[in-house]
Amino acid sequence: MNKKLIIIAIMIFLCPIVWAQKQIDRSQELKIGQVMPDIPIQPVLNYKQSNIDINSFRDKVVILDFFDTFCSNCIAAMPKLQKLQNELGDKLQVILVTWQDQKTIEKFFQTNSFLKENKVSLPTIYSADLLRSYFPHKGVPHTTWLYQHKVQAVTHSDFVKNENVELLYKNGFIKLPLKSDFNDGLKEEGNALEQRKVIGSVEISGYKDGVETTGIQIVSDSITNQQKATFYNMDILGAYTAVWSKIKKPTFLMKDERIIWKVQDSSRYKYFKGKDGNIEWLIKNGICYERYDQMSRSESEQAQTILDDLNSFFGLNVYWATKELPCLVIKQLKVEKGNMPPLKSDGGVEGTNVLAFMIDYQGNFPPIIDEAEVKINIQVDDYSSLEKLNQQLKAYGLILKKEIRPLEVLFFEEVL
Repeated sequence: MNKKLIIIAIMIFLCPIVWAQKQIDRSQELKIGQVMPDIPIQPVLNYKQSNIDINSFRDKVVILDFFDTFCSNCIAAMPKLQKLQNELGDKLQVILVTWQDQKTIEKFFQTNSFLKENKVSLPTIYSADLLRSYFPHKGVPHTTWLYQHKVQAVTHSDFVKNENVELLYKNGFIKLPLKSDFNDGLKEEGNALEQRKVIGSVEISGYKDGVETTGIQIVSDSITNQQKATFYNMDILGAYTAVWSKIKKPTFLMKDERIIWKVQDSSRYKYFKGKDGNIEWLIKNGICYERYDQMSRSESEQAQTILDDLNSFFGLNVYWATKELPCLVIKQLKVEKGNMPPLKSDGGVEGTNVLAFMIDYQGNFPPIIDEAEVKINIQVDDYSSLEKLNQQLKAYGLILKKEIRPLEVLFFEEVL
């Protein structure tokens, strides 16, 4: 398998699904507080009949959970939605919504063992072009709340909780953080900034409601001669690693073992799975950054400036160094000629450097170091244990050995 394709595939898996697409038509978009139009009956699976009338649920809280079968986060949340439906069925109707066709969704429910194990059988509207035009979005999961024939909220799926459903049902309205994929809030701020004719500024703020999470962007404006550096709604660790990647590009996967915390409370800087969902945690701890300069810098120079700003603001020193740590080293064995398996053109990984990346990605092994640096096609089907890996690698004249080596690590240090 091509290394670039592997990396792209992993990035897609790790992130909420965001599809590259043409300009999204927002002409029919419904906003919070607007009355719902009469929606024609929609084709549906997992329901008492083959179509469903959303208008008939005006006396229940309706959750429209937009998903697709490529989105692992969407699928992982479905048992929670089913549990909520089972508990609050007299007050709530959860409806899954997807753009995908009937055949695809039927196969999805028939073959997904996770959904079967958790007895997920929520009504699912398929080929939902009309609903997508009313509630446009770039990424899923995307959740719309309806009640009393009005749009009550548009949120991330983290906020679909018993207490929020009960609150909306009781009060007839609710205020929840807005999920927006179109950065409408930034457009308003940008206009205000332009009116103030700012010459230069640095602003580090908390999470911005209704603003899409973005990585570091550095752009120059030929009209104002300003250079603008921004990122929005990132966790602090993510911001630092993104900045450092523009100064010193990592050649390995950033595993937890490669972060050395010298801080009082690391949960302020990185999300650790717990009571809150990832988005809830991000709303409490996420940060935004904007810098306007008259001086134009190279990308690496501007990244260093951002790093200095973050260190100064948070009282941190975040730097790369080496530390002796347990690891797995890919080494070559002595194999007689003729005992090597025939090379395959596809179906494996291309070389030990890609193999190291794939093993690191599994998450249940120490960091991997590639000392073999062999460029052959390697077929590995079972990553469940070190023993299983070595059984498969032996045929290629390779072995993984436990050793302690100096590894590059990121020190995250609070400055007293």
